[in-house]
Amino acid sequence: MNDTRTGDEGANRLVTGSRAGIQLTTQRLTAAGYDTAGVSAEPRSHRAMRVLQYYYLQQGLGHDVADELARFSQLYRHQRSTESEPLNAHHIEFVLFGTVLVNGRIWGGNYVLGNLDLFTDVPSVNRLEQVQFLSATRTVRVPRKALRSIAVRNLPVVRMVHQRLMTYVLEFEDIYGTDACKPIHRVARLLFHLAYQQGLGAEILSGALDPNIVTGPTQRDFANALGLGVSTVEKALKELREHKILADASHGRMNRTYRILDAAQLRAVGLGATLPDLGSQ
Repeated sequence: MNDTRTGDEGANRLVTGSRAGIQLTTQRLTAAGYDTAGVSAEPRSHRAMRVLQYYYLQQGLGHDVADELARFSQLYRHQRSTESEPLNAHHIEFVLFGTVLVNGRIWGGNYVLGNLDLFTDVPSVNRLEQVQFLSATRTVRVPRKALRSIAVRNLPVVRMVHQRLMTYVLEFEDIYGTDACKPIHRVARLLFHLAYQQGLGAEILSGALDPNIVTGPTQRDFANALGLGVSTVEKALKELREHKILADASHGRMNRTYRILDAAQLRAVGLGATLPDLGSQ
């Protein structure tokens, strides 16, 4: 694959992606600092445009459509917030990485903030999702009208939107469905989901991203999202740490950082595997 970097682009690393059978090369955008306003837009630089184009190419869109969507889109940075607020009804935001709390549920990268039902009226304020940013979060923001206009002319965009909606339904059922899983399985499943989605974001944005470190939710956030008691979540996390699947934490129930030592084991527990009895080790 040819390296087409020129000028100051040569100092920026390239990343190659092959998801959904697509082999791509694009620049990584260096992670920047956060301002005190809590949310800010990335400058519309050449590098930012490359990231936006790559993002839409990853969704299975062709180059022409990806370029058009990139022209209407912008990268945004959100600081961790302390309370929920309604989303802007006139924009859609695709989460690249970070952890958000939406209507009481915890989500990571690949989540969509906003109403993807493009061909209905914008919902009233009372029906808008309430979002709280549990960690520093990066998003791709696109005006809802622009996305709808492009979707009308391009069937692949409609397919992309439909796929995102279907993915949400499946993930919601998998993570928050009322199955008979034990609490430790549900906690492990949610942690692995957040780590996996952060890994996808790390393919696009460079910086201090580590798929093995999940930041943002407290134990109470996990408990509320999963419908469990805080002590139940605490017990599940303790067991994962005792089995060296998670690293030890120092802030108790207020801990917001979860370092994954063994992602394969975490995934196995999330799928229902039983941890060996501690007394037999």
